[in-house]
Amino acid sequence: MKSRNYQNPLLIGVMFVATLAAALWAGQDHIVLARTPGQRPPLVLTPKAELKTEAGQWTIAPKVPPPIRRNEQRRVVVNWTIKEGQAEIAPGVIYDDYWGFEGKVPGPLLRVREGDMVEIHLTNGLNSTHSHNIDFHFVSGPGGGAAAMNVMPGQTAVLEARAMAPGFYMFHCASPDIPIHIANGMYGFVLVEPAEGMSEVDNEFYVVQSEIYAHNGDKGHQSFDIERGERMDPQYVVFNGAVGSLINANAPHVPLNKSVRIYVGNAGPNFVSSFHVIGQIFDKVYREGDIVSPPARDLQTTLIPAGGSAVVEFTPKVPGTFLLVDHAIFLLHRGAAGSIIVDGNKELAKEIYNPITAAGQVEMSADAHLGHGMSDAHAMTMPMPQATAPAQLETASAPAYGIPSAVEKAKAGDTAMAVSTAAVAAPVAVAQASAAPAAATAGSGSVVAIVAGAGNYNSENTYEPKTITVKRGATVTWVNNDPGMVHNLADNKGSFQSTFMQTGQSWSYTFSKPGTYAYHCLPRPWMKGTVVVR
Repeated sequence: MKSRNYQNPLLIGVMFVATLAAALWAGQDHIVLARTPGQRPPLVLTPKAELKTEAGQWTIAPKVPPPIRRNEQRRVVVNWTIKEGQAEIAPGVIYDDYWGFEGKVPGPLLRVREGDMVEIHLTNGLNSTHSHNIDFHFVSGPGGGAAAMNVMPGQTAVLEARAMAPGFYMFHCASPDIPIHIANGMYGFVLVEPAEGMSEVDNEFYVVQSEIYAHNGDKGHQSFDIERGERMDPQYVVFNGAVGSLINANAPHVPLNKSVRIYVGNAGPNFVSSFHVIGQIFDKVYREGDIVSPPARDLQTTLIPAGGSAVVEFTPKVPGTFLLVDHAIFLLHRGAAGSIIVDGNKELAKEIYNPITAAGQVEMSADAHLGHGMSDAHAMTMPMPQATAPAQLETASAPAYGIPSAVEKAKAGDTAMAVSTAAVAAPVAVAQASAAPAAATAGSGSVVAIVAGAGNYNSENTYEPKTITVKRGATVTWVNNDPGMVHNLADNKGSFQSTFMQTGQSWSYTFSKPGTYAYHCLPRPWMKGTVVVR
């Protein structure tokens, strides 16, 4: 793009006349917002009472909503629900503190047009255990709208906010403690297209880098570790919510010689990203989410601050697998790798790239570089639960809450995943939830009932009895009598953990050692009980 000489007197005069004409045309019914001289034409806001309404266009990573073809401003209505749940963040590692907008990490990518009135309806799932909100970086207003968006479990809040400036903007939860909410997955992005639109490309993708502060990399259940967060020592650094979410079967494909645009966000919460695609030079880079200034050209790597973004474009001239990395390269050992697969005829590309001495060799891949036990062939080729790329969260009311069992996988014919899931052991072997026996009611021997209403936020009536005393070697059975709610329970010290029980299901555990075992429901920590073993 040629640079413009904004000091030209004739050009300044033309721009002044155009601005005056726009103001006269708008009259008293339209709001004209002048820009700094030398910038784009002024933004003329259509009064919100005159705006047509349409449903917001948003997608889950790595997909991107289609370009906006209309020329007028609209009221864009968006309905999102916050869901707290679990997800597999690395092969065999289940993170228990994954919170997401629409139950996904990263959250949605919303695409709107400059001048649009965005009407956000935010609901906090009834099964959540925390209050939440959204701070939109595109919003001009206190807290980015966070105070107006505060929602307790089961509540809904509404915000109207104009998209005043084009760009690629992050949004995130800003409820106390902000770092914890971001670290647990509460972020997404908004693309505000300029009024004049964006240049056409053949392929668009949405990629978000983030850090996960789990206690360790052991298989099984992991939760958030505040001490690791404080010292900026993430267990994982990932693209799109999980190790492997853009690897192998999850990698997007593009045709040779077709343009690619990647909207890259960095949710942090701590690290700056040195984003690089190995084997590609960026034709254009729109730095820090600025999509109206002339882009930088022919860059190898671009910096993206925490809470920031960039838009990169390139047209692959050679087929093969191209790795997405943070070039703070030891982060490969923590999972920071993705890929794009370019399909095409290698013979046609030999004028550009001809691997003479590497003929017949295996192409470079992320598998050999990922650390923490993530580099073995089984781990990187096994089917991931987030086959469509983002980590999937399940709500407590969903039938298939959590990670499918080995038995379920085996029934579905997924032998490899069944073996892998079976190997993910809690501190003690966990039996599967089963249909409750007819005699499984409160008061019948060593039976504890999860009572109706136990899942309601901060309910005091949860287990019956709340404390049960048994002899060593006794088996205690928990029965879920809470209609429409899925529950589990775990010993506070990690000696046992149940599967998730749907209404009418039960789970049993045999206590071989005397002691006092305090336990709670993982998704609803207010649900507490005690087993005393004599």
